[in-house]
This record gives sequence, C-alpha cells and structure tokens, in this order.
Amino acid sequence: MYSDQQLQELKKAYASGLTKIRLSSGDELSYRSLEEMERVIRNIEQQLNPAPKPRRMGYVMRVNKGL
Repeated sequence: MYSDQQLQELKKAYASGLTKIRLSSGDELSYRSLEEMERVIRNIEQQLNPAPKPRRMGYVMRVNKGL
C-alpha cells in the first residue's frame, strides 16, 4: 500500500522528468518511461482515493389491464 507522501515524491520526480528516484523510505524506484510512471501515479491515486460506488436504482413497472 502506498502513502500520500510516496505519491507526492513520485509526482515531484515525474514533474522533473526523472525516471529513477529514491523515496524517503529508502526504496529506489526505476521506470522505463514517463508514461509508465504516469500510469503508476494514476493507479496509486485510485487506491488512495477510491471513487464512490454509484447507487443502483431500479424501477418496477406494474401494468393493470383494468379487467
């Protein structure tokens, strides 16, 4: 699981154009491209801030022939 601090460090490196970074935790990360890094950032953001699930709304149609 990622933390907000790790996400911010990754975004800072991305903005600088770096594909190899060392996090404050001591972990060293290396990405093949900035595009790969962008995908990872999006995935982390989705994990940290999941979108609320939409409410399911259902309708029941009732018909009366009047007989």
